[in-house]
Amino acid sequence: MTSEQSRTQRVLITGGFGCIGAETAKWLLANTDCEVVVCSRSVSPVRIERIFGAADSDRLTCLEADVTDQARLLEILTEHRISHVAHMAGLQTPDCNAHRDLGLQVNLAGTQNLIEAMKASGLPLQRFVFASSAAVYGPRVTYPPGPVSVSAVPQPVNVYGAWKLAGENISRLFADDTGIPTISVRPGALFGPGRDAGLTATPTTALKHVALGRPYEIPYRSRQDYLYSPDVGAAVGNALIEPFEGYAAFTLPSHTVETSQFVSAIQAAARELGIEGQCSVTAGSDDVPFICDLDFTSFIAAFPKTPHTPFEVAVRQSLATFWDQLQKHGSLPGVSQ
Repeated sequence: MTSEQSRTQRVLITGGFGCIGAETAKWLLANTDCEVVVCSRSVSPVRIERIFGAADSDRLTCLEADVTDQARLLEILTEHRISHVAHMAGLQTPDCNAHRDLGLQVNLAGTQNLIEAMKASGLPLQRFVFASSAAVYGPRVTYPPGPVSVSAVPQPVNVYGAWKLAGENISRLFADDTGIPTISVRPGALFGPGRDAGLTATPTTALKHVALGRPYEIPYRSRQDYLYSPDVGAAVGNALIEPFEGYAAFTLPSHTVETSQFVSAIQAAARELGIEGQCSVTAGSDDVPFICDLDFTSFIAAFPKTPHTPFEVAVRQSLATFWDQLQKHGSLPGVSQ
């Protein structure tokens, strides 16, 4: 995409202060000339500075919006003449389990609200990207050995996964109804900058504890697909702006490793950064049947420019980021001080 083309593009990101939303916004600001509008339920100068830092603020607009408010979504779409939409807003698994009615209103009804607002806007939208999840799959034992195809039959085991699968289906119907190219992305367990909630956030919490000089035990010992958060932001960014037609669901590039391998990578990163003396990370004994071995070759084929940082490099970069944040702010998000 040329600079002249991207200059006319305005991207709306719901859930723009969350991990994937923020990394997508930062990637777009660093790699395109798109104007980026991010929405969150809570916006303040302090949060904007902490999340986006040195990002190009001249092309970044941060607005308060709740996806349960369809009128507000329509107002933002039309006022800012949005051309591309990335729907990243949603409650994570623990909140969905604890507050099912709210989870339903945000994760599923909120997606429908955005779809209805996009239809009502009358804008010539060029792309819609919906953040689904690897939670649409069942446990690993549900599927045969070898890579798990993106076309494998989804078998979600909780309401979060069920609502994400329903979100994929209404996104597909939106594409059928409007002809707007639409993509559902299914990220697995993110780690790195911006990740701070949920069971699968614990490897990232371990990295933060190393930066703080505290011991930490990741509460399971399982095989899992891990995705570096800046790579996921880049993947969503590519899905937004690179050529694509029709509708498709994709799993995203990941690294399938055991928890013990993650611990070893953290230890190696601490040595390289000269802080090995404050690294005390272990893995627990629980074996959690996470989905893993998800095949992402179809995404790479569709979006070959998407980066895929080597696992050990991504772990080292994450620890370096948390170390730098601690020196700058004196604290780390998601960790009690």
